[in-house]
Amino acid sequence: MNKEEAENYVYQSYLKAEKHQKYNTKDENKRDPSFSRDIIRKMSKTPCVVVTGSKGKGSVSSMISQILQTKQNVGLMTSPHLVDFCERFRINGEAISDKDFIKHIEEIRPIFDNIETLIPREKFISPMGIQTALALSYFNEKNTQFNIFECGKGAKLDDVNNVPHKYAIINSIFMEHTRELGNTLKEIAYDKSHVISGEQECIYIAEQKADAMNVIRERANFFNTPIKVYGMDFRSENIQYTHHGMKFDVIIGEETYKNILIPLLGEHQAKNCALAMAFCKDILKTLNTSNIKENFKSLSWPGRMEIISSNPFVMLDACINSESTDSVKKTLDFLNIQEYTIIVGIPDDKDFAKVVKSMQKNAACTILTKSQNPHYIFSENQRHLLANNGINTIWTNSVSEAIAIAKNKCLPIVILGTTSIVSEVKAYFDTNSLGSF
Repeated sequence: MNKEEAENYVYQSYLKAEKHQKYNTKDENKRDPSFSRDIIRKMSKTPCVVVTGSKGKGSVSSMISQILQTKQNVGLMTSPHLVDFCERFRINGEAISDKDFIKHIEEIRPIFDNIETLIPREKFISPMGIQTALALSYFNEKNTQFNIFECGKGAKLDDVNNVPHKYAIINSIFMEHTRELGNTLKEIAYDKSHVISGEQECIYIAEQKADAMNVIRERANFFNTPIKVYGMDFRSENIQYTHHGMKFDVIIGEETYKNILIPLLGEHQAKNCALAMAFCKDILKTLNTSNIKENFKSLSWPGRMEIISSNPFVMLDACINSESTDSVKKTLDFLNIQEYTIIVGIPDDKDFAKVVKSMQKNAACTILTKSQNPHYIFSENQRHLLANNGINTIWTNSVSEAIAIAKNKCLPIVILGTTSIVSEVKAYFDTNSLGSF
């Protein structure tokens, strides 16, 4: 088995079943985490936290890893990746090698092959289930002392939630993945609240809208699970934009940790950091701020308010809902970017229209584009819908075509899109030097 075959195996069961399913079918009629539950629970040997939410799950997970690494050997599983599939599995920040990736796929494959023979053709073993088992196999071999698992789009039917976890984190919940998770904020929060299963010692909760918070509290109360909430039990204060990232203080209970600096942009990242530090304080009991600050220097989360180029200016963010554009606009204000060309690559079933509308005030030109990932649907209907709302846009069929048009506008470029778009933008700039750009 080579690396490509190993990666293909992760999706093999899903792709087999996909042809027997309808696109608009809700997750509850497609996904079945029970197929991987027994194997994942059997393989789970290390204390861990499971992280869910609508955005910022990966950032929080990475911050937790950086903090815990000051005292422990830490496993981290996140998704999706941007360039290399192995980015999803890390120990102390270092991605799994191709050799180990192949090895651990080969080790777990017989188990999943056997399960595959027992399930109906329209059902599948979730790629997240196979990835979780792979991560556990790898982390067990390397004797990690604490593991961090980022959920995919939900929690109730996400195989990641099969991992026995004494702790859970719920980042802010927005309207997203409505086709799969539900049409209201309450429905989406209900799905994600299932990260609470009754076995947790504590749940750590980011800022939430009232409807989402009520759902989370109701489930926590049902299981009598303690919660700690942003703004009540911990918070960030004195948040400042700097040319090196965000600088702020973190208050946890009665303690204040001053002048925390992270090399990421956006007020939400300061709040993410407070969430991560509050959790880690309970795990480590004390926080060595000097060591944490040193580890934060290497903190990186590509595609999140990432400045790819300063001359010409190009900023990239995995923004797929209008609420996230607030952080984008605040960052551009700080950087004194008053007018720009915007490229938006968001699938038809996501919040593309509201994202475009939110960015219109300072957008001299709006370009729509599509990903080459066959699992997402992008269509020129987006341009027509926006035109009916008085917004003129340019439709393109690829990231490279969109960038070619944008660079001719001779303005700063802001690129917002789903993670497959982010990956394609990163790949574009890896193969096109800034000089030729």
